[in-house]
Amino acid sequence: MKPLNYLNLSVSFGFFLGLALAVAKFNEPEVMLFWTVVSTLGFYLITMLIISLYIWSLEFNYDIFDKKGLEKRLDTFDKEFDSREKELRDIKLYLNSLNFDYKTKEYRAK
Repeated sequence: MKPLNYLNLSVSFGFFLGLALAVAKFNEPEVMLFWTVVSTLGFYLITMLIISLYIWSLEFNYDIFDKKGLEKRLDTFDKEFDSREKELRDIKLYLNSLNFDYKTKEYRAK
C-alpha cells in the first residue's frame, strides 16, 4: 500500500474511533468534538512519524564513510587554501616593498 493511502486510512480510522469513543463516553457535543479532533490529530501525527521513518529507511545510504566524496571536498578545500595563501603572500610582498618614512609619514616605493 502506498504511504499516502496508509495515511488516509489511519486518519479516517482515528476519526471514527475517536467519534465512537467520544459518543460512548461524553454527553456534551463540544467535548465529543474536541476528543474526536484530538484522536484524529493523534492518529495523523503517529502515522506521519511511521511513514517518515519508513521513507527514511528506504532512502538511507548505508555507506557512512564516503571516501570519494570526502577526498573531493578535501581537494577543493586544499585548492582554496593554496589560492588564499598565494594571495596573502602577494600582499605581504607588496607591503614589504613599501617603505614608510616615519619622519614625513609618507609611503614610498623602493
